[in-house]
Order: sequence, then structure tokens, then C-alpha cells
Amino acid sequence: MNEYKYIGKPVRRIDGQAKVTGRAVYSDDVILPRTLHAKVLHARQSHAKILLLDTEQAKAYPGVAAVYTAKDIARNDKYFRMGDTKDTWVLAEEYVRYIGDMVAIVVAESEEIAEAALRLIKVEYEPLPVVSSLQQAKEAKDLTRCDKPGNVAMPIVVERGDVEKDFAQAAVVAGGTYTFPSLHQVHLEPNSATAVYNMGKLAVYCASQMWFHIREDISAVTGIAEKDIEIKPMMIGGAFGARNDQPLPVITALLAVMLKATVKMTNTRLEEFLACRPALGMEIETWIAADAEGNFLSKKTKLLSGFGAYSSDGDAVTAIACFRGDNNYRFRSTYVNGTGLYLNHAPTGAYRGFGNPQMHFALEQAIDELAVKLNMDPTELRLKNFMHNHETSIHGFRYETNGIRECMAQAKELMGWDEKRKNKTPGKGIGVAALIHCSGSRAGKPEFAGSSALLRLESSGALTVLIGESEIGQGMNTVCTQIVAEELGVDPLSVNVVMGDTSLTPFSTGTNGSKLTSNLGIAILFACKDLKKQMSDCLRERWGIGPVEIKNGAAYGEYTGEKIMSFDEAAVKCSHAFNGRPFYGVGIFEPKTDLGDATGYGNLAPAYPFGVQMAEVTVHDNGTFTVDKIVSVHDIGKTINSQMAMGQVYGGVLQGMAGVTLESLAINKEGIYQANTLLEYKPPTFLEMPEIVGSFVETIDPYGPYGAKCIAEPPIIAVAPAVANALYDAVGIRFEEAPITPAIFRKKLLEKQRENQRQNQPEKLPENQGQQRTNPKEAGS
Repeated sequence: MNEYKYIGKPVRRIDGQAKVTGRAVYSDDVILPRTLHAKVLHARQSHAKILLLDTEQAKAYPGVAAVYTAKDIARNDKYFRMGDTKDTWVLAEEYVRYIGDMVAIVVAESEEIAEAALRLIKVEYEPLPVVSSLQQAKEAKDLTRCDKPGNVAMPIVVERGDVEKDFAQAAVVAGGTYTFPSLHQVHLEPNSATAVYNMGKLAVYCASQMWFHIREDISAVTGIAEKDIEIKPMMIGGAFGARNDQPLPVITALLAVMLKATVKMTNTRLEEFLACRPALGMEIETWIAADAEGNFLSKKTKLLSGFGAYSSDGDAVTAIACFRGDNNYRFRSTYVNGTGLYLNHAPTGAYRGFGNPQMHFALEQAIDELAVKLNMDPTELRLKNFMHNHETSIHGFRYETNGIRECMAQAKELMGWDEKRKNKTPGKGIGVAALIHCSGSRAGKPEFAGSSALLRLESSGALTVLIGESEIGQGMNTVCTQIVAEELGVDPLSVNVVMGDTSLTPFSTGTNGSKLTSNLGIAILFACKDLKKQMSDCLRERWGIGPVEIKNGAAYGEYTGEKIMSFDEAAVKCSHAFNGRPFYGVGIFEPKTDLGDATGYGNLAPAYPFGVQMAEVTVHDNGTFTVDKIVSVHDIGKTINSQMAMGQVYGGVLQGMAGVTLESLAINKEGIYQANTLLEYKPPTFLEMPEIVGSFVETIDPYGPYGAKCIAEPPIIAVAPAVANALYDAVGIRFEEAPITPAIFRKKLLEKQRENQRQNQPEKLPENQGQQRTNPKEAGS
């Protein structure tokens, strides 16, 4: 093992001081002269035809610059052209399809004036049937939208191997139907954007996970060429997938172009709940067939996912949910039938884990149910069926490194699994769930698989990393500095990082697919090596110095090992040799991956992280429960920053625990998110935080920088099934629906107690049974 100076160490975050001192500049902090402010009129009907939309009084209100409806927008149908559905527009035209749908926009001299003018807009609706549940959408008695027959957004049907034969040969089958709710990302900072139009050019200040995709959407809606649009990246107060599909920066840019002005928009927290892109709710029926020894044979899955009114990222999320979880285990065959359905609530989209938490909630509980039927330890059942290194999974994933068994061993030790199983404590339960994800998932554009990076060296010795991805709180900007510092031997805090400025950085499909540390990290490493070679060649060819090696913050004789000059002195000489131009190290990484065929078969990523999560719960006498401890062990290749990696574990585990015990948008039959404030949605606080024990298995992947994979998304994936399995261990009740709130838990507990009482009572004889008949007519008959 190499000994590194900065890699694997708890290097301080380069943005940490600005954030904790309040000096970080977020989107809403942008204040520019002569700024107009815009507010949206959101529909208060879940499904209705627009009969009247009168904006005349609002237009006449003092201080109002303009009021726009769909008929005023020439490219209203050009918004969010990703995927195959192409079903989204900027403002509602004839119909509104969810509470929060955008009907009109007021632009005024202040937010207060805009809000006052909104109240003057007259809208009349003809209410239409509301489709708010997956089962209701599946039955298709009512339509979510008249242009989508059967409410179907996308179908997936794939079979590999002979499923019916394998199920017929099975000694045991286990599974059930599991329901996972729509969850909100609850990022700290509401969306805000400021757009400046000036002489045919457009600059947009905003937060995003996908700067260049935002630019594409803005170009499509405004008609301004991409080369004339500049996205100015701001500090981001969290994302978790919510900043993939963002209407607000696009609308702000459109308004700026239409008014040839500077326009700002900022969402309220209510608007974040009503009109953004929460996670897809899913209903998953899954069954696993195994032989008598516990070897998995086959798996059947039927999945329904809720797209909401428009598709957003729903198609990709549904596809991931259908396939990814299978790849952790050996199956001879598998069948999946997935259907994305339109519903009359807010469009749903990306959420940390991208469909994987939903499927793992079902899959990992079904495996535990199988273990019960086989009378096997659930950890041993999983170990028997895990994939190995260098194997190819049933869906085409190829593993160069796979530390899942080591993760299981560590998790069992950290939980004290064997001892607690042997000496069971009444009211206590432990549960386990395994996980798989992708490190560098091939997402975004079909022709674009990897990442690229530029490393600029100036005559002063200043180093700047230029990359098109986003820093969304996970610490990638600090990882960039660590890689540069390790390769060149400079102080990490002296390295500048520019992320996402579309006028300066290389193109990127964005921060998604857990690809930054693996794909982008190796691109930065290549850029460092390219820069060192350029410097070495320049010193030798232009100055006759060398051959030299750039390392440890200096230039050393390649053969003598003696220090010749400092890094800064070398930078001056190299720059002067070319009349002052800066040097650019260029790094390009194109992974050996597949987009997958029509059935989704293919090697989706260059590397795959694995993990095992365990939960311990206590059931109390009053019919409530607490999650006491969660163990979270991950194969992430080489750990780049030990402190930040553990921070990702803490955050992901708490987010995953919230999704199984507390959080749900609670969509009612009218299509209303009943949990539309932070108080009602109930995100966790430190009071609900269990003991979290994190650990890492370092498998040293051949593709990532120094052997790194990723840790951004995995910690959220298997927490929910681990908690559900722990509750089953404690009380013998299977919880197929999340969240498992205190009310639901107590209800199920009481139902079981009543059932036990009924089973333990002696059978009651019907009245008069066994007695001599005394009715004269009966006696005579």
C-alpha cells in the first residue's frame, strides 16, 4: 500500500470556513441594480380545465412590469426535453394537472408588488377527476391527462432466463408487496435565480447539479444560442437530486429575455414543496425463489412508480429501480414488469439513490422473509448468494472489485450480530440489508460517458482546477485539491477550484450517478500528470534543465534526486519560456462502460460500491419503538478524505432512517401534499438521531483515482429495509409500507395482539350445539 500525504487524510474542506462564518454567497444573496422580481401563480386545483384566465387587473397594478400566461410564450412546449416522454411545458395551457402547476407569472418592481398583483388574476376552472394513487392510475378509469392513454408514462418488461421453470423447481418462495412514499429532498436553500439580459447575451446566477443542462433548457425555451448564455454557479445549499430538473432558473432567464432586463425569482418553502421534483413513490411486488439450501434461483418483480403530472427524471429512476438491486446477487433468471404512471400531483424526479432505496426496501425484506422460511441466519443467506470479483451479473454488471463479503464481516462485528442473535433480549431486534450502487454511472448524454478537467498553472505558481460539475455539499471541491496536492506536492488550501462556470469550464453532464470521485477524480489526476510532463519538457527543452521530475512542491533531478528549484520558480520559468502564457494540464477519462441494450443489459459503470447496513431497535411498553443504532459499512475503494467520507455516511444514514420512520409527503385523494411545511413533513433532528457506526472496506479499484470509488449515495440505500427487518426480529411483524410511523407501528402491534388472543382462546361452540333438542316438531321429525 502506498503511503500518501493528503489522500486518505481528513483534509479540511476548502469551503468550510465560508459556510460556517456566513460568508458563502448563495443564489438568493445576489443583488444587482435595477432588478425586477417575479412570482408565479400556482394552480389550486389538482386537475381542471382552465375556463377563464383574466390578467388585466394585475397588469394595471402600479409597479407591475408584465404579466405572462402560456399564450405569451412562443416556446412554451420546449422545456425539459430529456428522455423519451417530452411531455412538459413552462406554463399550463388548457389544463392544470397538479396543485402547484404554473398558470401565470407576474414581474414587478418588488416581490411585494408581484404578490399583490397575483391576487388580482382571475381564474375559473372546470374540475376534472383527480388520479392521486398508483392503483387508481393503473385501473385507468379516470385519466390524469387527456393526452396520455391509460395514464402510462413508460413500460418496462424484461425477462432473462427461464423464470417459470426456476420457480417451478424452487423449494421455497418468499416475497410480498411493498410500498415506498414520495419523499422531499429538503435541501437547506430554496431555489433562487437571477438572470441578466444585455445586448443579446444572457447571464444566469443560480444553483444546479447540471449547469450545462440548465443552459440547454434555457436555450430551448428562450431561443438564445447556448454560446450566448453564461451560467454563473453559486454556492449550493444541498441538492440530493432536487437540482437536476429546475424550472425556476429557466423561467427567470425567459423573463429576462422577454423584458430585456434583470429578473430575480426566489421560491418560498411552500413552493419548494408544491412545485419542485420530489422522489417517485413506488409500489413493488417482488418474489424470490430458492432451493432447499438457500441458493437463489429466480426473482419476479412488478413495479408501479408515480411520475406525477409530468415525467421529469421519472423514466430513468424507474429503470434503475427495476434492475440495479438484482446485481448484488446470483440469479439464474429474473423477470421485471415496471410501469411509470402519471398522477395528479407534482412531477417527481431524482432523489439520492435514484430509485435504488425504493427497490432495496422490497428486495432486502423479501430476502429476510426467505431466511425465515429456510430457518437461516439472514447474513449467511446473503453471503451464500453475493456476487464475486470478476463475475458478470444477470444484468451485465462486471466487477473488478467487490468487497461485499468484507463489508458483511465488519458489520457483524460492529453490531455484535452473532452474540445478539444467540442471546436475544426481549423488546430488542436487529436487522440487516445489503446494497449495491454505481460509481460513475453512465448517465446523461448517450455519446458522453466520462469526465474531463483542466488544471491551469500561472506564472505566479497559482493552480486552478476547472471542471464542469457541481459542488453540492459532498466536498468534491476539496477532493480536487487533495488530488492536485498529492500529485504536485503543494498545499491543498492553495489550490483554487472553479466548478460549473459554463464560460470557463469543460462541458459536463452534471453531478449525478455518483461519478465525481471516480470519473472526475481520475480526469483531474490525468490533468496533473499532463501538467507535470509539460513542465518537465519545458524545463529540459527551453532551459536545458533536466530531465526533472515534478513532485513534493519542487523540481527534482530525475536521476540525482536533488532539488533543483521550487514549484513556483519552475512555474515562472515555464511561463516566461512561452511569453507569459499559462500552462493547461488536460485530463480526460472515458470509462469502459455500456449504455445497455434495449433490455437494459450492459456494464453501466466502471466501478461499483457495495455495502451492508444493520439496524438495532427497541420496542417500548407503550407501543412505540426507537432506532438505537445503525451500522453502515461500505466498499468505496480507496478513501480520499476520511472525515468527509464519514460525514457522507452520517448524513446518508440519517436521511435513510427518516424515510422509513418519519418522512412522507402524504398525498391525499385530492392530490394534495398534506405534509407541505417542515413541521408537517417532519425531517429528523438530533433528537431522532441514533448511534451511527460507520466503517470502510478499501478494495482499491483499478479505475478510480488511487483506487477510489464513491460514497455519496450508498449510505441512504439500505437503511429502510435494515430497520424494517430489525422490527420484524423484535415483534414478528412484517412492515411492507414506509414510513413506519408510531401510529402505524402501534396499529400493527395491536392487530397482532388481537390475533394472538383469538388463536389462544378455546374454540367457542355455537349456541345450543351438543344440547338435546326439545322442540316438539324437531323431535317428531
